[in-house]
Amino acid sequence: AIFKIYNINRPLEALRIAALRRDGFKCCACGASGRLEIDHIEPVRTHPELAFVLSNLQALCAACHSRKTRIECGFSPPSPDRLAW
Repeated sequence: AIFKIYNINRPLEALRIAALRRDGFKCCACGASGRLEIDHIEPVRTHPELAFVLSNLQALCAACHSRKTRIECGFSPPSPDRLAW
């Protein structure tokens, strides 16, 4: 039997790399480099049609991504004391 294996993640990885290159491999919020995550500027839960649109993606470090997601989910931003820590 002949089996075809499809990598459904390949287009997503290409989009991820394109966003990282466009953003210079730096966090769009704080400028950090290193381990970056790709964030949807307009959340997929409210704008599913923008899920795979490059202009709706941005590179963020883990801290900035967590902060943005918390605020989007209705939590208050971290206190200045917490940010200083």
